[in-house]
Amino acid sequence: MSASIQVEVRLAAPEEEPLLAAMLPVYLRELGVGMLAYPYLALYWVEAGRFPYLIRADGALAGFALVRWLDEEGRFEMAEFYVAAAFRRQGVGRAAVLALFAAHPGDWALSVLPANRRALAFWTELLPVDARPALVNEPPHWPHLRLRFRVPPAGA
Repeated sequence: MSASIQVEVRLAAPEEEPLLAAMLPVYLRELGVGMLAYPYLALYWVEAGRFPYLIRADGALAGFALVRWLDEEGRFEMAEFYVAAAFRRQGVGRAAVLALFAAHPGDWALSVLPANRRALAFWTELLPVDARPALVNEPPHWPHLRLRFRVPPAGA
């Protein structure tokens, strides 16, 4: 990451929901999942255990992350993570992920579509070497790799 880029990750306020909503169609198109809308977005401001984040780089809106606590599994999940193309390969995504992990230490899971090689390489580089991938191919879910790992608290 360039030393001059400042990355900020913070919870999105309810009035900032339109900022996330505007980025979602681009994100979903990139994933190629065929969805035009994200039915869970509004829940991030009304349900406990859901955390909507905005990612900014040098003050500019650069992406978002949707994190949720899976009570039944006792772990956090990176439900969605997106950095706009103009901010990629500059360390913005890496800095954002590390900030999110620092904010939510503990057990985690995230999913990656097997065909999304860039995302798989990104996550593989950032996650602990003992992250356990498992192929999930059960309808109604898209076939995906599920990665489980632990993020220790800062200083541990």
